[in-house]
Amino acid sequence: MMDNYRPTKIWSLLTVACFAFIVLFEFFTILVSIGQVLKPESMIDVDSGETMSVWILVHSVLVFIYLPVLIATIVFFLIWLNKSYKNLNALRPSYLQFSSGWAVGYWFVPFLALWKPFQIVREVWWESDPDIPEGQMFLTESLHSAPTYMGVWWAFWILSNIASNVASQAYDADKPDEVFLGGIVLIVSSILTIIAAILAANVVRDITGRQAARLLSVRALEEKEEQTKYEHAPASPWSQQDDLPHQNA
Repeated sequence: MMDNYRPTKIWSLLTVACFAFIVLFEFFTILVSIGQVLKPESMIDVDSGETMSVWILVHSVLVFIYLPVLIATIVFFLIWLNKSYKNLNALRPSYLQFSSGWAVGYWFVPFLALWKPFQIVREVWWESDPDIPEGQMFLTESLHSAPTYMGVWWAFWILSNIASNVASQAYDADKPDEVFLGGIVLIVSSILTIIAAILAANVVRDITGRQAARLLSVRALEEKEEQTKYEHAPASPWSQQDDLPHQNA
């Protein structure tokens, strides 16, 4: 079973690096949005002789830069999650409800994506526990739990997505009042995204570290079981000196 384990360190580093970029990007977005709130009427001349909102132009450039990184983050995170779930089969799991395929698939299923991915991440975290209880038995799903910060991460992830969708349609560039309101929504959206990204990076680092520690625990347990099996193995009849043929002196 150990042959099925594949370290996820590289994928976790790539994912965390992308989350770090998202945090920096959202900080910059907040600065731009503050300018949008302070000067919602700012306009710029374009080649057609018309004018357009400065903030529409700036946010368009930011989205152009942000989109490739966002796609890379999603890809790296899902690869990491898929491989982490596959590793559970080599880590003596107590109870697995899902599969490595659905660890990715549920993120794209409408409605179910609101809670199923979190349940999967929670299961990966639980089954990667470095402390393997003696006499481990199959458990029920109800015993699968996770630290509080993971629930907070998921809540902020959902809220940040809602806020991002609202922010994308928050204002009409020809109406300063709506531009002002749009800037407020963008600031809120960025703050939610920053918190979600930081917590998500912590989830990735936490699970990756737990799986590496779990692997060592499983190896130690298997060595112990092998030693116990050897000690309790029946002795060979040829090992008894009394049963050996005696030669006449």
